[in-house]
Amino acid sequence: MPMRHLLTALMLLLPAAASAGNAEGGPNRVRGEYVRPVDPAHQPVYETLRRQRVLERLSEFLAPFRLPRELVLKVEGCNGKANAYYEDAVVTVCYEYLDFINANLPETETPTGLKPEDAALGPTFDVVLHEAGHAVFDLLKIPMLGREEDAADLFSAYVLLQLSKEEARTLMLGIATLARKEAMNDMRTPPRLKDFADAHGHSAQRYFNVICMAYGRDPQLFADATHLGELPADRAATCGTEYAQFEHAFHSLILPHVDRELFNAVRSRKWLRPDGQG
Repeated sequence: MPMRHLLTALMLLLPAAASAGNAEGGPNRVRGEYVRPVDPAHQPVYETLRRQRVLERLSEFLAPFRLPRELVLKVEGCNGKANAYYEDAVVTVCYEYLDFINANLPETETPTGLKPEDAALGPTFDVVLHEAGHAVFDLLKIPMLGREEDAADLFSAYVLLQLSKEEARTLMLGIATLARKEAMNDMRTPPRLKDFADAHGHSAQRYFNVICMAYGRDPQLFADATHLGELPADRAATCGTEYAQFEHAFHSLILPHVDRELFNAVRSRKWLRPDGQG
């Protein structure tokens, strides 16, 4: 039996106490907050987010986590800086970062089959879930052996890969398309030594880490990662193990703080429709 399937089977045998989660926390402790933009250029983004209930849907997506306090997902202007960050139970995504995503969408369908109208979905989900990963590590006091930024990247990818194959592929292709473009742009200038001192990994490494997670989860669904995505064969051979290692950590450290019934409902629901109904 493949390692990742064995780990999944073993986790089904966890004591009932684990599925009950943290007695001090509870589910449904995430809410969204739209801050009206100061810059008129951000008004269309603000209106689109509210019309499509993006933060409400993401709050429902994160509802299974049993958190000890409320977590706020907030979008606001950041004085021209394209950024997203987590601090003190608040995830903030800047309108400027959402503008950055929109400015880098493919104009035509990609070789992987990603349609332009779907290309923003993955990066939008990803930036919120990456910062939500920081929130989960902080609020639930999750221990980490390794860099937190890498763990947050993998947290986002892992959670999205639990959705249906169709939605997981659309979301991961969107993330990979933007990540590849960022990596190619960064590689145009020879890197300096200090470029590798950042808390975040180099954009090219982050790109390959994400597509390795996808390939490790489902080598058939993401078979094009090895040619279109240029995932080297020697790295691809280890992706199943890498995915299984993160899954084991998630099951051991985070899943006990998750409401299983809500988690299964999230996995079975369709999330990419504008009205969020499945």
